Amino acid sequence: MGSVNLEQFENLLYETLCIAIGAGKIIMRFHGDTTHVEKKDKSPLTQADLESNAYIIRQLQKISPYKVCSEEAVLAYHERKDLEYLWLVDPLDGTKDFLSGNGNFTINIALLHKNEVILGVVYAPCLYEAYIGLQNFGSFSYNVCDFREFTCVENSKMAQIEWLKTHKILLAKEYAKKIYGDRLEFLFGVDSYVREEILKNLERHIELESISTQKQLIACDSIHHSTKETEEFLQKYNALVLKRGSSLKICALASGIADIYPRMNGTSEWDTAAGEIILSESGGITLDLQTKKPLRYNKENIRNNHFVGFAKSCKNSSIYKDLMQS
Repeated sequence: MGSVNLEQFENLLYETLCIAIGAGKIIMRFHGDTTHVEKKDKSPLTQADLESNAYIIRQLQKISPYKVCSEEAVLAYHERKDLEYLWLVDPLDGTKDFLSGNGNFTINIALLHKNEVILGVVYAPCLYEAYIGLQNFGSFSYNVCDFREFTCVENSKMAQIEWLKTHKILLAKEYAKKIYGDRLEFLFGVDSYVREEILKNLERHIELESISTQKQLIACDSIHHSTKETEEFLQKYNALVLKRGSSLKICALASGIADIYPRMNGTSEWDTAAGEIILSESGGITLDLQTKKPLRYNKENIRNNHFVGFAKSCKNSSIYKDLMQS
C-alpha cells in the first residue's frame, strides 16, 4: 500500500463493513421475493441486486475518492486499467441462493491497489456472518449471535465502528468456535455429520496443527455451481463436502472450518476479490490452475481462471504440491 497510513485504511475497512450492513438490510427487504430477469449470461438479476448496488456505490463515493467497478455497473477497462485504487463490488453474490431461500448469499466489497486486493469485506445478511481483511493488518470475523444483535440496534457511525473494532475475532482455527458457537450452532444449513467432522478437526488442531492429524479433509463446494470436474477432484482426495454458497466458501477456509475449495467453473473478479484478501491474511492462498500463482485482479478480461483455495493448514499439503506440478 506504499506510504498510505495503515490506520486510515483500518478505518476504511470498518466503514466498508458498515456499508455492507446497510446493503444487507436493503436486500433482506426483498428476501422471499423470487421475481427476477435473466441477464445475457443467463444468470438471474433481482431488484435486490440493483438496489444493493446503487446503495453501495453511493456510500463508497462518500467515504473515498476511488472509482467503483461492480457486477451491475462494470467499469470499462480503459477507465480502470491505470487506476491506483479501485473498488470491486458484487452487491449480491449468490443470487441463486437468494432466490432459493437458503441464506447463502453475500455482499462482497474489495479495494484493489493496481492488480492486488488490499481490503475486503464479505457479509451474509441472512446468516449474520461477517468477514473482513486488510493487507498487513489481518483478517477477522465476529460471533454470529453478537453480530445479529449489533445489526438490530440503531447506533451512530462512530459507535458502530467502535463496536466493530472491539468485538472482532481473529480468523484462525483455534477461534472458530468463538465465531460459530461451541457446537457450531450458528453455522446454519450444514449437514449434521459434516458439522461433527468439522468439530473433530477443530479439536485435533488444538493438539497439533497439521493436516495429517485430521480424520477427514473438509472441502467446500458450491450449492448451485458444482461441476463433474469438481466432483472428480473431491473424490480423488476423499474429501468430505461442505456445501456453501457465494463467498462463504473462501471464508470457510479463512476461519478454519474447511481446508480446500476447488473451483472448476467460471467466476469473476468481484466473486473472489474480497474473499481473497480475507483468506491470504489468515495464512491461506488461492492457486490459479493456469498460472500456478494467486489470482490476479483488474485484468482486461474480468473472468477468473479455474482455481483452488487452500486454508493455512493445507497450504503445504500434498494436494498443493500435486497441483503445482500438474
